Amino acid sequence: MQFQQHSVSVPSFAIGKYAVTFAEWDACVSDGGCNGVDPPDHGWGRGSQPVIDVSWLDAQSYISWLNAKVRASGGNGAYRLPTENEWEYAARAGAMTAYWWGDYIGTGNANCYNCGSAWDRKHTAPVGSFRPNSFGLYDMLGNVWQWTDDCFGTVSNGNCERIKRGGAWDMYPDYLIAAYRSKSPPDLRTFSLGFRLAKTLP
Repeated sequence: MQFQQHSVSVPSFAIGKYAVTFAEWDACVSDGGCNGVDPPDHGWGRGSQPVIDVSWLDAQSYISWLNAKVRASGGNGAYRLPTENEWEYAARAGAMTAYWWGDYIGTGNANCYNCGSAWDRKHTAPVGSFRPNSFGLYDMLGNVWQWTDDCFGTVSNGNCERIKRGGAWDMYPDYLIAAYRSKSPPDLRTFSLGFRLAKTLP
């Protein structure tokens, strides 16, 4: 699988060390937020497992709740989904190879189909189960697809498909390549799709 590399400029931003977990999502629901959406864990556990079965629209409801909580505590409440460029910059962590650790999937670097982990094509792994990249970020590749804020293609009727990145526990290694792009309707919920947060820095 070949990808054309090109340079982009990314303003200063912060991105979550981990994908948002079930514990974090459940706190939102318990507080009356997230539109009361209670995603199933498929028997894989909640707590430190990455939240799954949440759509792009669901992620926006979590962000709205979190920002309101932060503002109520005196913060600026500027959390959001990362842009596609931000996500790839964070996933690469300075590397120009297919994966941040090199050009080959290797063994035990991520959770995917034939990645050599205990969770391969079985279910999600708890966040932080694999070593972090050079930026200190965990599970940027594999485990769960991650929503980004960007549209794919033409916006119609005020809506568009949203780009997701990173691959997942049930996908082949080619889908985990840092440059790989996929898209889904913003209302899609599935057992391999979650998100992580970002925010703009001054």
